[in-house]
Amino acid sequence: MKATGPEPIGLPSGAALLAAGEDEAKYSSRNVVVRKLIGRMLRRLREAAGSTSGSWVDVGIGEGLALEAMQAHAGLLVGVEYRSDKLAMALQRLPRASGIRADAGMLPFTNDSVDVVTCLEVLEHLEAPERAVRELSRICRGRCVVSVPWEPFFRLGNLCRGKDLRHWGNNPEHVQHFRPSTLRLLLRRSFGEASVYPCFPWIIAVATPLGKHETHANEPSDHRVTHGDGFKRRPILG
Repeated sequence: MKATGPEPIGLPSGAALLAAGEDEAKYSSRNVVVRKLIGRMLRRLREAAGSTSGSWVDVGIGEGLALEAMQAHAGLLVGVEYRSDKLAMALQRLPRASGIRADAGMLPFTNDSVDVVTCLEVLEHLEAPERAVRELSRICRGRCVVSVPWEPFFRLGNLCRGKDLRHWGNNPEHVQHFRPSTLRLLLRRSFGEASVYPCFPWIIAVATPLGKHETHANEPSDHRVTHGDGFKRRPILG
């Protein structure tokens, strides 16, 4: 199918428009194993995203907990969120960030305008994730960091701790289920390069738009992106 322009995606069928508090419940889990796994994922995301004195846009910022834990540093930090109540909580948590209520399929940014783009645990919630990925690629001029649950391990983990048993461990709002190969394929349809890294029970991917580089010759040096030295793990696909 020929790619089209930006199109709205919206929320999955049956998902609540207001859902503030969901993210905080997840990130403040009392389960020691869950907390360790989340902490490890956030450290690796921080290493992958690095920092920039330019622009950083987080698509699907939620309540801002991930960016707060990642200690996101940018000259301009913008969070995009479909749910207004979650966005309000994110801006309270991240006073230096700006917020925009928008659909992941229709991002209000010009082409090649963002140095660092992040989209963390969002694609699995979208009925048409390919539309969001096209938009991520369109606005990105540096690197894009994506994370999603690694299936079927994520669901098996939920089953083991007695969560979402009625849905066989699947979060009802997870309408997409990714493996490393399927995530990489999705990203490469819009991005020229995509490397996928394991972070059980999640997958982290780092993508670069086709024909673009993280540092442009006509840009001032203070807009270069710095990546964490710790993110040198060998990709499982790349």
